[in-house]
Amino acid sequence: MSAGRAPHLSQLVCAATPDPIKAEKTLLREKFVAASAALVTEAKCLPDDKEELWEEKVMWMRRWEQRTGEVFPLVERGRALGIDTKIDAADGPAVVEADEAYERWVSEEIVQGRANEDMRMEEAVAQAVIEQGTSAKVPVTTEKMSHIKVVSRPVQKQLRQTVAESEDKDEPKIIIPPGSILHKIPCTRCMVKKAACTRPVRWTCDGCACIKQGCEKSNKSTGKKTQTGTVTARSAKAAKASSSKRAAAEDDDDDDEVKVVESHMRGKGKALMRNWLDAKVAADLLQLLRLLRAKAVESQAAFLRLQVHIDQLAKALEKIGVE
Repeated sequence: MSAGRAPHLSQLVCAATPDPIKAEKTLLREKFVAASAALVTEAKCLPDDKEELWEEKVMWMRRWEQRTGEVFPLVERGRALGIDTKIDAADGPAVVEADEAYERWVSEEIVQGRANEDMRMEEAVAQAVIEQGTSAKVPVTTEKMSHIKVVSRPVQKQLRQTVAESEDKDEPKIIIPPGSILHKIPCTRCMVKKAACTRPVRWTCDGCACIKQGCEKSNKSTGKKTQTGTVTARSAKAAKASSSKRAAAEDDDDDDEVKVVESHMRGKGKALMRNWLDAKVAADLLQLLRLLRAKAVESQAAFLRLQVHIDQLAKALEKIGVE
């Protein structure tokens, strides 16, 4: 072989091709050493289990989740590649103790959250029961007053009326419940207060009954004060008279056009409807709310754990080049 055809030394030396698996194992070992060291350091910073250190425990739990999220994907990948990814035996007890404390505190947080939510639900249900009871405590006659009609008939001004309405829209309309009457001349207290002097038949007016005093009215013609706790025979007969008899009766001195309400009620207007929520039903509702809240919390915790695993898997796949 001539000297001109001799191969160069660079042609005889071939560059060594690096093994990708071996390179990945080396990189994985380095990452695991760094991540495990950070995990051990965090385990040694475990705060005391005291009530006043709850904020510090919450912050430590967040850091612990971050450290374990970095270590676990490396451990799983190391198992797949056959690499020994273990923490030193001297640091093992500290890591185990920290992980047990983390699991215990997470369970306590879930239980405390359930208790707080149950308390809020009980308060909400109790408030709803109170509001429902207050709104449901209405007279039966009030519910049946929806089907009434107002007709115009000439009646005597001196007769007792169940409803007095003014034709002037600017003046207030006075609605008298069935069984009550409107005083033609208000009592002294109602006249001073400028309030409607209404009362049940043969009873003291509502305003005087609230302050527990007798109902008095001043008689302008005689200057005497007479008790209106009783009703005269004429007014009692007039209150019981039918609407046809009222229309036929006319006063020689003065007749006015007033509106009389004809109510087609079946109730007597005495009993009050108390539609309170039953205690057993309320207890059953609270129990169902607790069960629903517990399942919701469990589902949320499972979702959070699943999200952590998904993030860990995504990071592991990204490191090996899988999109």
